Order: sequence, then structure tokens, then C-alpha cells
Amino acid sequence: MDYPLIRKMKDQIIELKATKKIKLNDLEKEKARLSELQIEQDHCLQARALVQKVAEETQQKIEYHISNLVSMALASVFPDPYEFRVRFIQRRNRTECDLLFVKNGEECDPLTAAGGGAVDVAGFALRIAVWSLKKTRNVFILDEPFRFLSVDLQAKCSAMIKEISEKLKIQIILISHLPNIIESADRIFKIENVKGESKVSIVQ
Repeated sequence: MDYPLIRKMKDQIIELKATKKIKLNDLEKEKARLSELQIEQDHCLQARALVQKVAEETQQKIEYHISNLVSMALASVFPDPYEFRVRFIQRRNRTECDLLFVKNGEECDPLTAAGGGAVDVAGFALRIAVWSLKKTRNVFILDEPFRFLSVDLQAKCSAMIKEISEKLKIQIILISHLPNIIESADRIFKIENVKGESKVSIVQ
């Protein structure tokens, strides 16, 4: 009998058994790691779902807050006002915000379908609404903000500005050459160019 050959085969069998044991141990480790990764993935999915839910609820509150404030501003100035609507939409894996006017159930782009006066009022109220989400300095400086608003609506707009200023406790410094827009102001300063120099006088 070829004993050296038998011993060699036995050694190979022992080596293969040892290799098999190592591989089985590695397999068990990978199975445990896979189980951990699956649990981690489940936690990540749950966390993402929670974040999405919170984001959706936050967006809904923001939509309501901004839409409501701007719509009220429009309603206080115009006899047949547009409703203002904010809508958050997912596009190209990004959250975008659409600003819309709504009348008789029809949505339209404010910049193309509405008059400049309505856009002026909505733009002003939108600034106030966004500021009110995270109040910082309570001073607004506006330069000719309602220049497209028709004369017959300017007094109502002035009253609307006054009401917002008082209710939200904000100071509005407004530059305008329209007398009806500034009629509700607490203080009015007149600036005139006299021989190349600016002269300031208090009107009221």
C-alpha cells in the first residue's frame, strides 16, 4: 500500500475540512451582517417615512398660513378678489413651490393672468406672510410697492397696510408718490428737490 499517498490525501482532507469550517464561519458572519443591514434599512425607511410625514404636515401648515394671509389681503382691497394658493410639488426629485391665483375654481399664473395691481398686493402680503413664519427684524422698507394699483382701490390698500402693521406689530416705511396709498400712515414726510438739494418736511 502507498502510505505516503494515503497520508497526503488525509492531510488534504483535514485541510479542506479546516477551510470549510472557516468558510462556514465567514458565511454565518455575513448572514449576521446581512440581518443587521436589513434591520438598519428598515429603520432608515421608517425614519424617512416619518421625515416625509413631518415635511408634508409642515408644508400643509405653510401653505394654509401663506395662502390665508395673502387671500385676506386681496379680499380687503378688491371687490371680486382672486384667492391665493400656495402648492408644494415634487419635480425632478426636488420640492418646488407654485404660487397661484384662483377664481371660479380656475387656477392661473399671477404674472400672466392677473392685473399688476393684484400682483402688487399679493407680493406685499406674501413678503409679510413669509416674514411671519420666522420673525426677524420687524421693519419693512418698500419703494413704490403699489404703483400698478388703480386709484379707486388705493385707499382700501392703505387701510389694509395699516391693519397689518398694527396686528403684526411691524413698522412699514413706504415710499410712494400716490396720496391715497399713504393716507393711513402715522407719519408722512415729504421730500422735494430744491435746487439740487433734497428738502424733507413733515406733512403729518
